[in-house]
Amino acid sequence: QTAYFIGIFTFLWIERPIKVKEKLNFTLLLKALLLSSYGKLLLIPAVIWEHDYTPLCLRLIKVFVLTSNFQAIRVTLNINRKLTFLAILSGLLVESTMVYFFQRMEWAVGSDCAIYKSQDF
Repeated sequence: QTAYFIGIFTFLWIERPIKVKEKLNFTLLLKALLLSSYGKLLLIPAVIWEHDYTPLCLRLIKVFVLTSNFQAIRVTLNINRKLTFLAILSGLLVESTMVYFFQRMEWAVGSDCAIYKSQDF
């Protein structure tokens, strides 16, 4: 989530001097993005009540949250759709890069530890 927000804010901060002359309220945008991400709470029942459609549910929840974030950026900053879409894409790009980096460095949460492999529980 943090990497996603960093990507959005970095894109909007770099793009701001080019298109928008007035100062953008990034505090209000952060509040709007956090509020529009409420759809991630739907992940809890999707994980608890695991069934055959869980991957589909997770993708639909991701689409729902992205469209909510799209509207939050668009309404809060009063910018056009193209710029909002590019901000969302830059957030997704930074998030995907961070996920790839952590997987490449083998810092995954579920990684095997030598300490626990030798013990029988």
